[in-house]
Amino acid sequence: MGVRITVQSLWTELSPSAFVYEFAQRRIVIGRSRSADVQLPHAAVSAMHASIREQDAGYALVDEGSTNGTRVNEIRVVPGRPKPLRTHDLLDLGGYRLSIDVGVPVSQTMSARLTSDFARRMLAEQLAVEDAVRVDAELSSIQSGPDERVDLLPIPNEAASEPPSPPRESRPSRPRPSRPDAPGPREPLRLLRSEWAVYALAALVVAASIIAMALLTRS
Repeated sequence: MGVRITVQSLWTELSPSAFVYEFAQRRIVIGRSRSADVQLPHAAVSAMHASIREQDAGYALVDEGSTNGTRVNEIRVVPGRPKPLRTHDLLDLGGYRLSIDVGVPVSQTMSARLTSDFARRMLAEQLAVEDAVRVDAELSSIQSGPDERVDLLPIPNEAASEPPSPPRESRPSRPRPSRPDAPGPREPLRLLRSEWAVYALAALVVAASIIAMALLTRS
């Protein structure tokens, strides 16, 4: 029995592919470096970001002192402190979402070649390019470069049993502060006494005209 890790990148504007890794080993390294068992090609991921280790009868996640941290089910874990994992747990690190299944039968163990191929395909999606030469050059630069401190966006809520999807988050609108100098509501118009007198006189004139016209019509 082993661990199945399904990885999706949140760095692409398109619908990301799901990359499935299966391991039956005591320790699985997740990071940006070439030696990582799960290579995530972005500088927001540390070279050795986190690891999944056998613990008791199951597995646990350990953040290895990463620059941008690791979250399990949207809760940030303490670096160096093992966090027990369960099936359908979601890991978020460096702009990638990992869905975990533990205690599963392993049908295909990962090789270094397949791991590198997954990293190239992930990066090609992130760059939205198909030029293999450019992808390889970018991958080499990312793997050998420094960590990048990134303020990652909040993770949208979604069911842990479903595969991750690219973030499509609607942000709540902020209420606009009221300005102290803003004009208040207008009061209803009020007529002066002189204006009332003018309107009354005009009404009397109109009424007298109507009566006169009626008398002339009868005669």
